[in-house]
Amino acid sequence: MKSIMYTLLMIVLWILNLFNGTGLGMVYQTTEKTRSLIYIAVILIILMKCREHHLWVDKQDFIIFGGMAFIFIAVSMLKGNGAMGLHYLTAFLLIYCLSKLNVCEKTVKLTGLVYVVMGLGVLYIYNYGSILSGWNGNTIGMTGLYSFLFFLISFYDVSSIRSKIIVVVLTLIYIYLIIPTDSRSCTWFAIIAVLFALSIFPRNIILKTDSRLYLWLLIPLLVALVVVIISQGTYMQQLDLWSLQKFKKPIFNGRDEIWENGLNVLFNNLLFGRGNLEGNWHNCIITVLTAYGIIGSTLWVMAFQRILSRGRLWLRDSIVVGCIITFLMMYIQQSVELGLICEAPNLLPYIVLGVMLGRIKYLRENSIQENMGL
Repeated sequence: MKSIMYTLLMIVLWILNLFNGTGLGMVYQTTEKTRSLIYIAVILIILMKCREHHLWVDKQDFIIFGGMAFIFIAVSMLKGNGAMGLHYLTAFLLIYCLSKLNVCEKTVKLTGLVYVVMGLGVLYIYNYGSILSGWNGNTIGMTGLYSFLFFLISFYDVSSIRSKIIVVVLTLIYIYLIIPTDSRSCTWFAIIAVLFALSIFPRNIILKTDSRLYLWLLIPLLVALVVVIISQGTYMQQLDLWSLQKFKKPIFNGRDEIWENGLNVLFNNLLFGRGNLEGNWHNCIITVLTAYGIIGSTLWVMAFQRILSRGRLWLRDSIVVGCIITFLMMYIQQSVELGLICEAPNLLPYIVLGVMLGRIKYLRENSIQENMGL
């Protein structure tokens, strides 16, 4: 029963996330209602902890998460952008709420199965129906990709031939349905994730040390810098011609110019940014750099590393490993796309982190019970 209730909660979050930033979402105010529910949940959790005298925060967590929250909220307000920073931070509050719910393996498998069915369903309707015909192809592609990546959480430690066949078949179906959206990044990152799931790519290159997590979290910045440098070369015309012939798009599709402009915005607001998350920067770190400068961006990256490092203490659990890899695939895909950081962000990457922390809570409590002989 608990697994079914948890899965129903995940379905509600998935549906609310689908309407984020859409016309329907604006009409029915789903984003605002979702924020309100998260705020209420956080208040209730804090009140319960105060009542039980368990309201204790680690000093490093307080500095990183508190500092990030202060900068995001204060800079946005001081720069005339209202509660934009607070609205984005609701995604981190969602992680906190989900971290309080125990997550068993059966629950993750059930939720993953439902997610992949809904994700493939959205792709199918977009390709062959008319209901989603006016939606952005990249948005639909990411909905399908993130749903598929959530499904893979339970398959990062598979050894049976049957499970591997299931993964390969679903991957082929996903790729077939994703091609019409014309989202190259969604196709490539689905393939990369599957290569990790099938152990063709060793997980150790991601999970070896806590400090290595910083390298993966900084990849969007490295991608932007490398692309801007390459775009200055005299060979760009030939590269664009080749890409137009192969993919019917320039090789960087204008992202080189966007990211160069973003770096110029950063240099004019170096420390604390301009307090505005708007702008189609197509790169999560360029977005946060322009909005909250070097200091805000540093704390933002440290916050993600702090959460992921908790998972590294439980690497013997395949669900925790799956959550870390799935989140990083979503995160690195945001080197070239939108949605991870904005006033109404895509919630699925944050849901994955909440599931990971909930799984750790379940493992910790069960290990304590075993040690007590219960």
